[in-house]
Amino acid sequence: MPRRSKAPEGHIRAAMRVLIGSLLRDTAGTTMGIALATIVLMVALVGSGTDMARAYMTKTSLQNACDAGVLAGRKAMATSGTYGTSETAKANKMFDFNFNPLGTNSQNVTFTTESSGTGSVSGTASTAMPTVMMGIFGFKSMTLTVACSAELQMASADVMFVLDTTGSMACNPDGSSCNSSSTSKIMGLRQALRNFYTTVANAVVDKSNTRIRFGFVPYTATVNMGGIVAAGQMPTSYFADTQSFQTALANFNTPVYVGTADSPVATTETYGSTITQTQCNNYGVNKYPTTGSNPVTSGGPAPADTISTTYSYRSWAKVSGSGSSAKGTCVRNKSVTTTTYETRYQFTNWTFQNTTLDVTGFKGLGNNTVVTNIASNATVPTAGTYDMIALAALNGTTGVTGLTTATANWDGCIEERQTVQNLAMNPVPSGATDLDIDTVPSSDATRWKLNLNDVEWYRGSSNTTSRTVTSLQSDTYRVSSQCPPKAALFAEVDTTNPAVVPTWLDNYINTLVASGSTYHDIGMIWGARLGSPSGIFATNVNADNVKYPSVSRHIIFMTDGEMAPTTTAYSAYGQELYDNRVAPSGTSSSTLINYHNNRFLAACTKAKNLGYTVWLIGFGTSLTTQMTTCATAGRAYYASDTTALTNTFKFIAGQVADLRINK
Repeated sequence: MPRRSKAPEGHIRAAMRVLIGSLLRDTAGTTMGIALATIVLMVALVGSGTDMARAYMTKTSLQNACDAGVLAGRKAMATSGTYGTSETAKANKMFDFNFNPLGTNSQNVTFTTESSGTGSVSGTASTAMPTVMMGIFGFKSMTLTVACSAELQMASADVMFVLDTTGSMACNPDGSSCNSSSTSKIMGLRQALRNFYTTVANAVVDKSNTRIRFGFVPYTATVNMGGIVAAGQMPTSYFADTQSFQTALANFNTPVYVGTADSPVATTETYGSTITQTQCNNYGVNKYPTTGSNPVTSGGPAPADTISTTYSYRSWAKVSGSGSSAKGTCVRNKSVTTTTYETRYQFTNWTFQNTTLDVTGFKGLGNNTVVTNIASNATVPTAGTYDMIALAALNGTTGVTGLTTATANWDGCIEERQTVQNLAMNPVPSGATDLDIDTVPSSDATRWKLNLNDVEWYRGSSNTTSRTVTSLQSDTYRVSSQCPPKAALFAEVDTTNPAVVPTWLDNYINTLVASGSTYHDIGMIWGARLGSPSGIFATNVNADNVKYPSVSRHIIFMTDGEMAPTTTAYSAYGQELYDNRVAPSGTSSSTLINYHNNRFLAACTKAKNLGYTVWLIGFGTSLTTQMTTCATAGRAYYASDTTALTNTFKFIAGQVADLRINK
């Protein structure tokens, strides 16, 4: 086997030993000693310079590899939410890729990483580099060590959460136990939001000059602007005073008469001649000289006055005779009562149809009263047809009977403003003001309406125009509420203590409850509307734009199901079975999904055009084409369970922040 040649530095060291040895053996004069010293010094200087240059290059390469490793590890941690074996392996792989020990014959290369409690990943790398020249003087190798660390560093950002809080969110991710238990999706969402805050807050380095704001739009079949209206951030003038509802009307057309008797007038009557005691007794009760009724009625019929005269024996005084034949003067009591009548109108039947109602009293968010049921003998003083608001206003007044009432109020949920039937929504027609994100209302057509389930009635699937019944049927009832938790404009979150979720944020998260149907379009419409820098909430969106001139904008849209509009639910578009605001009459529920999906995509486009990065999470539901299309490219994610949801929120938080080397 041929002998392997020595490395270049080995040859140099050997030659230098020979040269120095020969000079030391040569004693011809001091000149050679001086020369030797000079040569040794020069060798030392050149050798140290050469090895230091090699050490510098090696350490630079080691530092770069260390940095690359911790960046890869922290990025992997952002995806998984933990720093374990898999994340460590990715860090090691990136280190190995970036550091080549053969360039300087480096040996004993080590690289170790760990995650701190604040979300950064730290590393240490070291190697032993053999020397070329310094080995002559006993320095065989140089140990080089570097430290590195990567963390998220957050710039100012606005994050609008558009959150599906429909009824299925009360279930566990596997569809079981739909009772909003501690393992339900809605509880998982709450915790994921808290973890999102913690991740973002940890990434804020310059807490004095970095602003992080969160806004919220929970949605079901509508959205709730109640908190924004109550705070004066959305004027009530943006809502119409009158609007149409599919509602109940009560017809009172059957006249009935209610009599009022005055005080009796008491007098006496004396029989015109003397009569016997027996005859007087009969006269006293109106049975003499002929048999008559007692009391005696006259007048009428109602509504004409009626008179009731009642008689009773008063006295008999003998004038002549004796025994049973004796005669005397007979006096009886007479009481006359006059009854006058008022005409009232009894309940005739119900009519259910589209009717315009005055809702001014509800716009202040205070308590109101509506009628919920009517007795068959209920009455009102004036014939006519009454809606449930107007009728309730009469309750307790003279002539009104038989009404069942309940307290009602507007909780802030909306019916969308005017739109048009259009399937494609690309481009959005000018008449579809529901998809106009920015324009301030200027007429009833462009004003929003109140979503009032207390006056909205379902009248059955076969009665799309109207229905009349004498009593409430099992398929005729007030619709259930679809109102989700209140939306909230952007508000700054305190990031000074990432371990503690700010009280206002924690309180808000706890208001998230599950109920209602799934209309993705209304959620995205209002997510874009609340976040528009050129819209009706621009003052909030653009606040402090001098101090924060550059703000990244994000919408995180989370849903646990596909679009699911129903024709019978009371939504932001009314009852689609009757109102047909989105699609023509007779459109099936399956076809209606297409109409709403295209509105959803139109709203997503508007949000992205406003400068928002749209992140979309399917929680326990497969991502549909519409979901992935809605998201900014590559920003749609599937989360199978609560742990995956939490990690997805953490990952998005990491992507919102910048991943940077911090040492």
